Amino acid sequence: MSHSHQRHDRPAPRKMGFKHAIKLFLLNAVLFGACAAFAGVIIGDYLPTEAQGKVILGFLVGPLVLAVISTIAHMKAHQWTSADDMAERFVHPHQTHMKGDA
Repeated sequence: MSHSHQRHDRPAPRKMGFKHAIKLFLLNAVLFGACAAFAGVIIGDYLPTEAQGKVILGFLVGPLVLAVISTIAHMKAHQWTSADDMAERFVHPHQTHMKGDA
């Protein structure tokens, strides 16, 4: 049985302006940053002491660069996806208007 999470009482926002791009960038930065942090924890014990600074810098800068690239690519596509819905909920988590809410 299929379960839909669509909100039928109001349409999803479709404006892909500058504010939405910032929300999308923040979501991407957190997601890529979490992946980099996990990878850093895994390899951190195996790095020589003199290389740790450069690797940590890479794990900080890399996710930000990837977040910028993925945000630009997504905005250029001009297509609203579930990532856009997630970005809107990520910044405003209490704005969920599900069917049956007052």
